[in-house]
Amino acid sequence: MDKKIAFRKLAKPIRSKGGILTIAAAAAVLMTTILSANAAYAKHNVNEHVQQHTRAEIVQKMKEYVSERSDEEYLWEEAYEEKPDINSSYSPGKLKEAYIREGLKAVNWVRYLAGLPDDIEADLTLGNQQQAAALLNAVHGELNHYPTQPQGMSASLYSLGANGAKSSNIAYGADNFMEAVVDLYMADSSTGNIDRVGHRRWILNPSMKKTMFGAALGQSGTHEVAYSNMYSFDKSRPAGEVTYEYIAWPAAGQFPLEVWHDKDPWSISLNPDIYDNTKTSSVTVKMTRQSDGKVWSFSAEDRDKAGKYFTVDKGGYGIPYCIIFRPDLPMEYKAEDQFHIEVTGLYNKGSGQPLSLSYDTQFFKAKQETEQPIEQPMSPTVNTVQISPWAKEDYQKLSEHSLLEGLEGNNHASQISRKEFTYIAFNLYKYKSGYEMQGIESPFSDIDQDRVSHAARLGLIQGTSEGKFSPEQKLTRQEAVIMLMNLYKKLGGDVSALKGTSSAFADDAAIAAWAKQDAYAAYQLGLIQGMGKNQFRPKDNLTKEQAYVMLAKLLDK
Repeated sequence: MDKKIAFRKLAKPIRSKGGILTIAAAAAVLMTTILSANAAYAKHNVNEHVQQHTRAEIVQKMKEYVSERSDEEYLWEEAYEEKPDINSSYSPGKLKEAYIREGLKAVNWVRYLAGLPDDIEADLTLGNQQQAAALLNAVHGELNHYPTQPQGMSASLYSLGANGAKSSNIAYGADNFMEAVVDLYMADSSTGNIDRVGHRRWILNPSMKKTMFGAALGQSGTHEVAYSNMYSFDKSRPAGEVTYEYIAWPAAGQFPLEVWHDKDPWSISLNPDIYDNTKTSSVTVKMTRQSDGKVWSFSAEDRDKAGKYFTVDKGGYGIPYCIIFRPDLPMEYKAEDQFHIEVTGLYNKGSGQPLSLSYDTQFFKAKQETEQPIEQPMSPTVNTVQISPWAKEDYQKLSEHSLLEGLEGNNHASQISRKEFTYIAFNLYKYKSGYEMQGIESPFSDIDQDRVSHAARLGLIQGTSEGKFSPEQKLTRQEAVIMLMNLYKKLGGDVSALKGTSSAFADDAAIAAWAKQDAYAAYQLGLIQGMGKNQFRPKDNLTKEQAYVMLAKLLDK
């Protein structure tokens, strides 16, 4: 058994009932109308919020929520106003409010990533209950949602702790609440948790508004470890405040690798008011890695809890309709990996009509995005990470929209290859058009890569000779404007109003006839500028920084 383990909860909360509004006075009716209007205005749509997350925003949230301190002493030596006593005096102790806020940050961090409101508050009235629950598990040296009463413990203290234990996510071995939330509760990858991912679903419950934490040190064998918990049964958020079609983990769009583990199962909680959770026998999932086209197909036959797994769970862990799947192990997720998820076999609850669902998730390393090497002095030998000031803003713009996938190395001043420019151009086309990639046979003998193949099919690029693409060949500036204008026109750009070829560049005679029209069209559109002394330098190799600038300008178009 691993040292750090989270156990599933076994109990379910009781749904509260709303009261009946009586007509007392016209003023009361008017106030109700105003409040209802404000509530409708304040609705939070999960799926819309997820799609709006940029890398820059995610990185900023990480800075806000993730503490730089993660050492054990920070939690268990500094966290208490009163330390718990697991001996015969049985004192539950009390957490400092500052450390309770550390737990709230952890919960709000993962809720933000999933698209949910990151506004969870502490219910301080539950402080004694949660500490008593942690005390019980620490006294017994084991995790249990239904711990027995220790000899000598008062009935009132035991009752308080027992109620907390059965209504909480519980864990042991975490050095802080961030680790408990991210690495244990949200992971839910063990064989005892993967079939329901209950901890995760409670944290991502749209109805949650409040929570509370508890922690106490106890023995696990010969080791002293922390037994911790978070209250999970809260459903105090006003009905209708959060709307959603589905809640996925990892979420659609941009997703930081820092909160993901290679063993973690994927989950999609579907809104049971939209999707019929009584008709689930035909649900299947197809997962495609875009970089190499590898496909994983999941169905009810995949039942290996230690490997490839699939299930549909309808238990009451927050949302009572959850699709869970995990590729066969070992599985490695890398920065810039993008996965397309397709779910079929779904049905509309109202009409009974068949439905399907699809979305894309792209992983990235958020910690790398926080680095600002471009502000450091230039190395006198090799420039490996710096970006020239004139290209910095355009680089960041493309990065925020995840359009630089496929770029190799960190030398931004180096010359860009035909393959790299094609990758970025196709990424931009796919981002702007919503183009769906399907399996495709490469038209080239020297590269078999889906993005290149699709770019060729779309007419964004051409080969260098019969059946050859020359992927590693450096791209000249006049070749680049051909590809740039192909992309512009493919995205619906209009060139009919342009004035036609002129002699704006001093080295006009050096521009090949086949590139001249596109070079001047790009110039008139503001996508490119001349070099020194108003020269185009058509045969110079394009640098990565120059590519960032012209493609970012096209993105703005």
